[in-house]
Amino acid sequence: MKEPEFGEKPEYLVKYIEEFKKRYGEEPLIVDRPSGDMRMWKKYNVIYPVGGGVFIHATNISPRGIGYATYTVIEPPRPPPQLLRAIEEVLALKIKPEHVAESAEEKKKILLTLLDEILVPSEKPVDYSRVKTSNSRIQANQADIDYIKYHLIRDKIGVGILEPFLRDPYLEDISAKGVGNIYIVHKIFGSMETNIGFTSEEELDEFIIRLGEKIGKPISRARPVVDATLPDGSRINIVYGTDVSLFGSNFTIRKVAKTPISVTQLIKWGTFNEYAAAYMWIMLSEGMSAFICGETASGKTTALNALAVFIRPNNKIVSIEDTAEVVLPHPNWVRELTRDTGKPESSVTMFDLLRAALRQRPNYIIVGEIRGAEGNIAFQAMQTGHPVLSTFHAANLERLLQRLTNQPINVPKTNLDNLNIAWFQSSVYDKRGMLVRRMISINEIIGYDPKTDSIAAIPVFTWDPVADVHRFSGRGSSYLLEEKIAVMRGISRRDIKLIYDELELRARFLRNLVEKNILDYFDVYKAVVKTYELGLDEAYGRLIKGELLK
Repeated sequence: MKEPEFGEKPEYLVKYIEEFKKRYGEEPLIVDRPSGDMRMWKKYNVIYPVGGGVFIHATNISPRGIGYATYTVIEPPRPPPQLLRAIEEVLALKIKPEHVAESAEEKKKILLTLLDEILVPSEKPVDYSRVKTSNSRIQANQADIDYIKYHLIRDKIGVGILEPFLRDPYLEDISAKGVGNIYIVHKIFGSMETNIGFTSEEELDEFIIRLGEKIGKPISRARPVVDATLPDGSRINIVYGTDVSLFGSNFTIRKVAKTPISVTQLIKWGTFNEYAAAYMWIMLSEGMSAFICGETASGKTTALNALAVFIRPNNKIVSIEDTAEVVLPHPNWVRELTRDTGKPESSVTMFDLLRAALRQRPNYIIVGEIRGAEGNIAFQAMQTGHPVLSTFHAANLERLLQRLTNQPINVPKTNLDNLNIAWFQSSVYDKRGMLVRRMISINEIIGYDPKTDSIAAIPVFTWDPVADVHRFSGRGSSYLLEEKIAVMRGISRRDIKLIYDELELRARFLRNLVEKNILDYFDVYKAVVKTYELGLDEAYGRLIKGELLK
């Protein structure tokens, strides 16, 4: 079994670079990976590898006049269709019942083994216009064999033309609006148009139907809207047919990072500061309930994953999602997903899983996103002593309270103080004109005021858009720190300064992690665990000496 090999600078990449330079007079810069400082470049023209012989060319010097920079996928050349058809016919004859495999890796191994049996390297150039099969073997040019393997693995095991996008760790969104090119949102270069797409409605519909079968979510005109998870964990929404989408079938993929972004990385990027993170560290370690709120693509799930490291390492956590996006480092983590079969009697909803979670004695319940009636159950969980951490689609506190108290969630106003913290996040433009994510405010929910029939809440952190800094306005007046946390710890009013001193120490601990460039998600978790094992003061001392993670 021989894996395809292409080298650092294969022939097809060299040819592409030569043609681009000839057309635009500038040679692309080849890099191992795009760096964060490239966001500031007014002009960029870079090529980087994403593995498996695939390269990405990102540039804004060859625009098509539609306001988009270009994202070009450079793949190994595709062999002639008649050759691929002949190979597929032989494969169909050679595949036996014992070749059935569960995982993608096992399927890949079987396919490569069969291809090594089928393909015979030829010393003379092969004329593919007349493909001949002899004893289930096919001759092919030596140089083409790895190209054949790449495309058959991509199409049979992977997700076809989407595979290069899923390989690229720098993508956030991938979307096809219908016939035409696919568009992406790049973490560094922003919105871009790709060179990959669909030329007809028939091609697009056929691709979507095959994709639905591959991911176990059949799509039809009777069931034209599907939410699913791709093999790499990314979530996809598909709308099929012209009946419900006037421009034809479309899909949008939200990519999920295999390793979550750490809280220290978000501090370094300015999403929030170390004091906001230290505040949430205290709150989550003491079992406060919080909703991470914001609009679409504001980074809610990213923030939730990052902040979840502050939940005590010995807590039992149950996560409930309809698409797997929550990633936790905790050893006692129960992960549950909804099941949509299209039939109420066999489907399992968020409501069902949340109700079941209450019987599993969790220390924390994490809900991927609260949208409907499960929100009422979440508040019942909080009321019975089960803290809940969740994301919620609301741009500000007023909208959050409106959605919680109206259909379909219907939480009584008198119960809203079971939610302790409302964190709001948004995508905004900074002074440089770059789209960034910022925590806009952290609000403490105090309770219901019957005199005014309103909910009392205090913003303890706010973002100053002019200076692009986060300000802590809760020092000396935080309801949760003084009336909840201090009381739970037996700290008297006279010694209330101790709680703010602890906040300061935790903030310094996190700032030191950032300064020491400890940005890996699991390294940050290990550092947090050390504070429980050694005590915060001792752990901070070792961190200063550079001995904490040794």
